[in-house]
Amino acid sequence: MVEPPRRKSALGQRVKPFLALLVGIAVLGLNVVALVTMNRFFPAGTFIGCGLVGAALFGVALGEPEDAYGERPQWFKVGVAACAIVGLVIALVLNIALRSG
Repeated sequence: MVEPPRRKSALGQRVKPFLALLVGIAVLGLNVVALVTMNRFFPAGTFIGCGLVGAALFGVALGEPEDAYGERPQWFKVGVAACAIVGLVIALVLNIALRSG
């Protein structure tokens, strides 16, 4: 008899999104360090960092749900994409502000 798949704990579902959040914060932190020390910033780093932080915060808040087939539900995929897009829009605004200032 086949045993049903076991679900991860609430904390276990948030480990990967939390690590992605740390990577996004690290990318943004390195960009700030480059801006302060070398008076130079990297627009791509801002986009990557803000996009990662936006998507990861969604994952940290909700965990990583799985449906009966072991796949991520569609609403979760749409939510992650929407939060990443919001992060990219924030990065665009930051890049415009840094360029003009």
